[in-house]
Amino acid sequence: MAVGHPPVVAAVPEVDAAAEMDELLQRFLDGQAPDPAFVTDLAWNVIGYNEPLLEWFPWAAHQANQMRWAFLSPAAREQLVNWEQDWARSYLGQIRYERARHPDHEALQQLERDILTSSPAARRMWDRREVVEHADGDLRRLRLPHHRGREVGVRILALRPMRSDRLRVIVLMEADSEPAET
Repeated sequence: MAVGHPPVVAAVPEVDAAAEMDELLQRFLDGQAPDPAFVTDLAWNVIGYNEPLLEWFPWAAHQANQMRWAFLSPAAREQLVNWEQDWARSYLGQIRYERARHPDHEALQQLERDILTSSPAARRMWDRREVVEHADGDLRRLRLPHHRGREVGVRILALRPMRSDRLRVIVLMEADSEPAET
C-alpha cells in the first residue's frame, strides 16, 4: 500500500521447464565463469545460474524473475544503464514476442499483467507495440555494486537448448573494451 499498489505475487518457475534444468546445463553455466550465466523459463523465472551471476545480481537467488526485477525494482533503473532505451523497451518487446508465440501461457499472461499494472513507465512503453525476439549479440551497459558503481559493458549471448523451447540461456560477456577495427 505504501507504493500505491498491492505487492506482486512471487513467480514460481514452470515445473516442466524447471525439470529440464539438469546437471549438463548447470555444468555449461558453471563453465561460463567468470561471465555471469543463467537459465530462465518462458516467463523469465530464473531456474539456474552460475556463481558469477549471484555476485553481479544477488536478487537472482530468491526465486527471481528477470523481468519483474527489471521493471519493479528501483535498483534496476540504477543498475541497467540507459534503462528505458537499452533495456526496458527490448524487454517489453520480448514479452510481447513470447506472448504472441504462446497466447495461452498463464505465467506469461500474469507477468504481462503484473508489469503493466505496477509500472507506469512500462505501460507507456507498451503502447509503442515493439516486438523483439531476443537480445542476442546486443551490447549494453551495467552499473552494479559488484563493480563498485563503475559502468561495465556486456555483450549478451542468448541461446535456446535445441531440446527445449521452454528454456532460454543468457550469458553476459564482459565487453568493456571493444576490439579495435583493423
